[in-house]
This record gives sequence, C-alpha cells and structure tokens, in this order.
Amino acid sequence: MTAEEAVEKKKLFMLDYHDVLLPFVHAVRELDDTTLYASRTLFFLTEDGTLRPIAIELTRPKSPNTPQWRQVFTPGSSVAASWLWQLAKTHVLAHDTGYHQLVSHWLRTHCCVEPYVIAANRRLSQMHPIYRLLHPHFRFTMEINAQARGMLINANGIIESAFAPGKLCMELSSAVYDKFWRFDMEALPADLIRR
Repeated sequence: MTAEEAVEKKKLFMLDYHDVLLPFVHAVRELDDTTLYASRTLFFLTEDGTLRPIAIELTRPKSPNTPQWRQVFTPGSSVAASWLWQLAKTHVLAHDTGYHQLVSHWLRTHCCVEPYVIAANRRLSQMHPIYRLLHPHFRFTMEINAQARGMLINANGIIESAFAPGKLCMELSSAVYDKFWRFDMEALPADLIRR
C-alpha cells in the first residue's frame, strides 16, 4: 500500500511529542544520567486492528555547542539498524509513559479537577442534583492530591526520579497546561475529535 492509499483509507496515525518535549531537551540533557529527544512516531493500522510503528523521528534542537540533530528510524534488516530501531522505540515508550503520568493522569485527572471540587463545595447545596452527581467522584480528590504533592511530585520525589525530565517534570506539566489545555476542548465531542 502506498502512503497516499494509507492516508486515504485512514490507516496512518501519529504520536507527536515533538512540540511538547522540544523546549525541554537541552535542560534535561544537562542533568546527570539522563537524555531526551523530541519525538514523532508514525503508526500503521494493520488488518487485525494493531497499530504497528513504521517510523520514528527523534530530534535534538540546535544549541550553542551543537547543530540541530534529527533522524528518522525505520525497522531495518541489518543488525545495526535493528538495534537503532529498538533504541528509538525505547525513547518513544519513555516519552509516552512520562506524558501519560505527567499530563494525562496528573494534570488532566487530578490538577484540572481541583477548581471544580472547590467550586462545587463552595457554591452548590448538598441537595443540588449536580452536587449529588459529582460528590462520589470528588470525595477524596483533594486528599489524594495533597498526598501526591507530599510523596510523588515533590522535589526529589518519585516522579522526578522515575521519569526522564527529572526535576523538570512539573515544569513540563505546567507548560502543557499553559499551551494545550483549553476548557472548551475538554468535553465531548471536542476532546475525542482533537485526539
């Protein structure tokens, strides 16, 4: 199948962390024992419904000491190409895991819901139908978030030691919130269309 046919049949999908990670690449690379590239990954939807990675682009932006570096990796037939493909997939897996925990889970699930919890408790009667609907979901959110701030996302905490951005984890999460979170895009169907 040609690339044009794959696009026409809606068989190509992209996982794009390029714009999110690129501003943090140099700062993360200055940390001890870590590295970071911005990435884009192209997937092909197979007949059995599996998304198969077919190309990965890793990028390091220009710095005062080094030129911009960008390379596209594809599954190769040689031993060296095969190892490079595995390493590129490892970078993407680390990006996807970090993004999920820092943005999809922490930011979009915990942080962004706090104002709603506060507003519901301050402004809605406990008898209000919306309050009654939301209360079971909001019940422990503030306590869980407080514990997370004390144990997980604090300076030198578990999150900073487990994910590539290191001490820049919360800064990355804040940058994503600033650039990509919009109230009007978080509800259905806009959220599904955007994804």
